[in-house]
Amino acid sequence: YNEYKSYLSMSASSKVAEVTALEYSTIKVPYGVLNKKFRQAQKIIDREINQLNNSINNVSRLPADLQGAALSSLQTKLMNFRNKYMECLSKERGYAEKCLSRLDHLSEYVNMEDNSVNETIWKKKRLDKMLVDYFLRRSYYDVAIDLTKESGIEQVVDLDIFMTGRSIENSLRVHDTKPCLQWCHDNKRLKKTKVLLEFNLHTQNYIELIRNGDYMAAIDYAQNNLVNSEDITKQQLQETLVLLAFKADTDCEKYKGYFSPNRWEELVLQFRAANFELYHLQSQSLLTAVLQSGLSVMKTHQCYSASEKSPDCPVCNEPLNTLARKLPYSHCTQSKLICKISLKPLNEHNIPMMLPNGYVYGELALKEMMEKDGIITCPRTQEKFWLDQAQKVYVM
Repeated sequence: YNEYKSYLSMSASSKVAEVTALEYSTIKVPYGVLNKKFRQAQKIIDREINQLNNSINNVSRLPADLQGAALSSLQTKLMNFRNKYMECLSKERGYAEKCLSRLDHLSEYVNMEDNSVNETIWKKKRLDKMLVDYFLRRSYYDVAIDLTKESGIEQVVDLDIFMTGRSIENSLRVHDTKPCLQWCHDNKRLKKTKVLLEFNLHTQNYIELIRNGDYMAAIDYAQNNLVNSEDITKQQLQETLVLLAFKADTDCEKYKGYFSPNRWEELVLQFRAANFELYHLQSQSLLTAVLQSGLSVMKTHQCYSASEKSPDCPVCNEPLNTLARKLPYSHCTQSKLICKISLKPLNEHNIPMMLPNGYVYGELALKEMMEKDGIITCPRTQEKFWLDQAQKVYVM
């Protein structure tokens, strides 16, 4: 019983470590949004209460014949305050329930019995979650939505964040910066991270005015939105303002890029990076990170040697062989000798035997491939030897 209890404890602790490594954003994202909604609600409530207090004080100062209309107006304001309060409460409750749902989802896995049917189903849902996250990052939104509904994982994926980002990215692709600028205004704490997205958006509007030849409007726009920016250096500001001296078709290499249409796609990527940072999302999808880790663990130098590749090794075969080419090799502190023919370990039950040509195979495999007359054909060189010519190999 004690051994079984110790096994369960070790199993649970390993699962906790696994969840900590792979499911960080699962809890961090909704908690971050909940925290943001709480701060927004606090500001709204404080502002509305101050306005109500001022209205109440004003009513007490009015003549008796005007107090009736003032009280009616005050009643309307109270109803509006109640509606705003309930709306804020509903949003906070929604994300609080999402946090609890995800905590239950993760604790369910930690307390599961190893290799059970339920664990297999749970891991299948985790894989679907990784795929949805990958599809959303690659802008395959319809596929991600369909997979989310089919797998029933609505509570553990962050579709709303990506869908909001999708609408802003689409507006940038049609050269409209207003939604993105409003997003920057709503998320002012981005300035603490020194993200230059807002300045770059204003710079793009400034460039479009210059492109259209409206130089006076460009000067006014720069004075109102660029000159007083706190997050940029003096050199950055000077390079931006000097664009007034150039036309859109300029050949000057230093400033030619400012007028390139590719700047809009760069803004899309900058917004995406800022959006991920705001919600504590990793720049790389979890699917990519897990796949690369798995490939690196299995990758050896033999995977890229034509004569030593194994048909049973995932990394030795395409397309994983190409995907793993730039990844680091696995770090093995303990090595195991494997028979080239049978792929079984070489040990006291399968003694390594060396043929006269220097190649080593397991004793079990040599006996299985031995012909009736006791002759063995080396699978690498096609040379033939007697079984008694093979010598035992001792590994120190």
